[in-house]
Amino acid sequence: MDVFGVSYFVRSEGACRRLKIPFIVVAVGLGSVVVAGSGCSRTVNALSRDSTAGQGGRAGAAGAQGGSGAGGLPGGSGAGGAASNPNTRSCPSLPAGPTGVAPLPTPAQVAYQRTELAAFIHFGLGTFDGTEYGDSSVDAPSLFVPTDFDAAEWVRALKDAGFGQVMLTAKHATGFCLWPSAYTDYSVSGSPWKDGQGDVVKEFTDAMQAADMRVGLYLSPWDEHYPSPNVDSPDDAGYETYFRSQLTELLTRYGPVYEILFDGYNAPRSLDWQGIAELAKGLQPDVLVWMGPEIATTGAELRWIGNQRGEARRSTSSVGDVPGDGPSNVWYPPDAPVSVRAPNWFWHPDDTVMLLESLQTIYFNTVGRNTTLLLNVPPATTGQFDTPDVELLQQFGAWYSSLYTTNLLEGQPATADSSWANTGFEAAKALDGDICTYWAAQNGTTSARLEVTPASPITFQVISIREPIELGERVTGYHVEIQQTGTWNQTPSDASGAQIRGSVIGQRQLWRLDSTTADAIALVIDSARDVPAIAEFGVY
Repeated sequence: MDVFGVSYFVRSEGACRRLKIPFIVVAVGLGSVVVAGSGCSRTVNALSRDSTAGQGGRAGAAGAQGGSGAGGLPGGSGAGGAASNPNTRSCPSLPAGPTGVAPLPTPAQVAYQRTELAAFIHFGLGTFDGTEYGDSSVDAPSLFVPTDFDAAEWVRALKDAGFGQVMLTAKHATGFCLWPSAYTDYSVSGSPWKDGQGDVVKEFTDAMQAADMRVGLYLSPWDEHYPSPNVDSPDDAGYETYFRSQLTELLTRYGPVYEILFDGYNAPRSLDWQGIAELAKGLQPDVLVWMGPEIATTGAELRWIGNQRGEARRSTSSVGDVPGDGPSNVWYPPDAPVSVRAPNWFWHPDDTVMLLESLQTIYFNTVGRNTTLLLNVPPATTGQFDTPDVELLQQFGAWYSSLYTTNLLEGQPATADSSWANTGFEAAKALDGDICTYWAAQNGTTSARLEVTPASPITFQVISIREPIELGERVTGYHVEIQQTGTWNQTPSDASGAQIRGSVIGQRQLWRLDSTTADAIALVIDSARDVPAIAEFGVY
């Protein structure tokens, strides 16, 4: 589909024609391999390619950010998802500790990354016209007639599954607005739904705020319905005023918004995008601005991982260069989008929903690689999630809430070859279950070893490592060693056969292993930009 500007489209003429597209997902679970079957794409997205280099913007939709994480929560585990969850906060600076290594994140960026799980909701005329892309020259607002709309149902299902932030496509590229904008009649005000008095954005944001979850909104810069002959260069003054006016409506009517997403696909580049970002921040200082790479410039704070598979590289960093005239070497964390009905992003009745094993693998390949997962779950024409989507969320939520139930290293005897001179940064701080405390090595060192020897052998399948990202990304090389029957294995492998070794830790690194029993385990920091600091070293 046209979601992130890396897909090419085939628009059918006349009636909707079906395009059978094989959709194969190979998921390596904990000891299992699952292959999903084929799915049916209902019209336009016959051709798709991914860009691992991050070229192209998000064309039909954009990404939300994440839900609260279950693992490593201060005060316990569980799949909560509430914005007030301590896991989504930026921690206070610890006195007399190491200084940060630039570039550093803003508190809003830290809270976003600690959310880890984000959901995306594609809902609009594409839900009702049988296509992915829609056609504003044909599609009228009268098409939008959800029979049993319930935003609270969306929020309950996503929160129970562990998501703490949800992004709604307030306006997709067709220009149809899910709120009654004063600047166009191409909106829910022209729909028979609720006699033209409905407001999807309000019901969504009300439900999100009642659930204490983080709101994200997607506002497409490309508006096919706007009366301009060329979407790449519309009447600058008129269109920019129009776009800014709609942005102002969204950021002043509906309470706190934590992310605003501007897709780059077909976005008019002549607009003052830096000024638009400044407007957004002026209206809501805590909002994070996501811009597609075609329009990204100073003011962009979040980026796309470069594919629609929900897959990050093990070396994915939160530090990057903003395209265009944007700054270099700044904190610029990524998200990784994928749809439960891939390759489609809007709901279609014959789509295949991914299997739980596939979603588990995607979780490890995104959250487990320092990247926010952005999972699209599209409502059906009823205005509610379809049964297979709800079942997947329930399955994932049960698995996720149990994943981090017991950190087998927490409270166990730990030693380090060096520690920060001041108290409060001992080896045990990496094992205390509090993301706001951390072990720091001795001042002046750039390598270190943290070793944990439990009272009795432990059996585990997951390793989790986290840095205190308020201090920046510090580690540039690390590996894990495992002691079994008195012998240290310095090159253990994960379930895929890859050595447990990396160059980035950041917000979180997860490693899946075949069931492994160990007498002791060590995290070895081979190199770092400054004194190594570790907020969590855990096995589950």
